[in-house]
Amino acid sequence: MSVKTAASLSLAAGLGKSRPSLGKRILNLISLRRSRLDLASLTDEQLRDIGLTRDQVADEIARPIWDVPSNWRR
Repeated sequence: MSVKTAASLSLAAGLGKSRPSLGKRILNLISLRRSRLDLASLTDEQLRDIGLTRDQVADEIARPIWDVPSNWRR
């Protein structure tokens, strides 16, 4: 399969998918913010259990609200 054909199929597959409504996107952002704050409240032992460092948590919390996980941008 050529690159052009693969790109066309990928684009066509995405056409059938609709973006979430504005309300749903706002609720997702609120949920993301809440999750980041919950992450900040974990103890060092809990962070070790999930394989994160305090520095990684600080970096995640410092991200702007619109900086969402890459899989949300599809």
